[in-house]
Amino acid sequence: MADRGFSAAALAQIGASENMPGHLYMVELDSGTVYATDFAVPVSWGGNTYQALSHFLGFDRITERADATVESLRLTLAGVDQTWVSTVLSANYVDRRVVIYKAFLAPATWTLVVDPSAIFEGRISDASITEDPDSGKCEVGLDVSSHWIDWDRRSGRHTNHAEQQVHFPGDLFFEYASEINKQILWGRSA
Repeated sequence: MADRGFSAAALAQIGASENMPGHLYMVELDSGTVYATDFAVPVSWGGNTYQALSHFLGFDRITERADATVESLRLTLAGVDQTWVSTVLSANYVDRRVVIYKAFLAPATWTLVVDPSAIFEGRISDASITEDPDSGKCEVGLDVSSHWIDWDRRSGRHTNHAEQQVHFPGDLFFEYASEINKQILWGRSA
């Protein structure tokens, strides 16, 4: 496995007999940047404090392949903190930057051993809220894709509601375009 940009100190921590790995999450939103970690304590790094918020449940596995595929993952958050539910329901979150760092803490002092390394960087492409009234669970999911996700996408505008909202928020012209079953034959007669 290649080192993927990890420093020699980070590689030493990966191979150490005792280490405390975790993640730092940075999510840029219009209301401000959210810095959080899945460690049990807040972590200070790069002039920012990554709060120990228990609502980050995790993310999909990041995989590497030999072919040139573009990565995407799903970042899952517990909906206990109503801030995330409110953000998904009312704020502009599409195309906002997300960076996930791999970090190592010293078990005795709970401080960073080496500078964290970015293991994924992308932009939010979609979000969803899943509720289970029986168990009282609520989860917010953020679909995050690499900025290369549109590499094979054809250029130009498309006739769908989601893309219309990107360019003209609130415009409902294409709201029901996907429900029309009529095949349109361009440039020839039926």
